[in-house]
Amino acid sequence: MDGGGNMRRHNFLEVRKVEKQFIDAIEEDKGYLRAEEGVDLGAGSGRFSKILSKYIKNLYCVDVSDEAIAAMHINLAGLRNVRIIKAASNTLPFKDGSMDIVFAANSFHDVPVGYEREISRVLNKNGKFVDLDWKKEDTAFGPPVSIRFSEDDVIGKLKKRNFRLIKRQDIGTHYMLIFSKAEN
Repeated sequence: MDGGGNMRRHNFLEVRKVEKQFIDAIEEDKGYLRAEEGVDLGAGSGRFSKILSKYIKNLYCVDVSDEAIAAMHINLAGLRNVRIIKAASNTLPFKDGSMDIVFAANSFHDVPVGYEREISRVLNKNGKFVDLDWKKEDTAFGPPVSIRFSEDDVIGKLKKRNFRLIKRQDIGTHYMLIFSKAEN
C-alpha cells in the first residue's frame, strides 16, 4: 500500500479510537446527553449523530456541505428520530430556546463568526453544549494546529456567552467540554 493509503488507514484507526473513547465517555456520563430535542452541529457524515441518536429523542443533524448531507442520508438511514438539515452554524433554523442540547465534534475551527451566539440562542435555559474537538497540539492527522482552538480558548469564548463549564474530559488527541447555559 502506498504512503497515502497507509495515512488513510492510520486516520481511520485513530478516528475509530476517538469514537470508542467518546462512546465510553458518554456511557460514563450519559445523563449529560439525554434530551428531548438536540442538534448535532456540523454533523459531517453522521458518525457521532448515530451515537447521539440513542440518547436524544429528536436529533437534528445540521451541516452546510452537500457532500455531508448526502453521506448522512446514507449513514443515518432508518433512524426515525433523526432529521437532516442543510444550514450554516451561524444561522440555525430553530426557534429561540427550543433545544436541550447542542453537540459539535471537530468543528469549532471551521465555523463562521456568530457560532457561539447561535448556540446560546437555540438552547433553552437549562441547555447544554458539548464540544468534542482536537487538542491544540501536533498529531499525525487532523487540521493544522494553527487553526485549532485550545480548551481554554473555547472556554473563554463560551464564558463570554454566559456558559459555565461543568465537565472537562481528556480523550486522547481530543478533549470534550460540557457546558451549561448560565442563567442571565
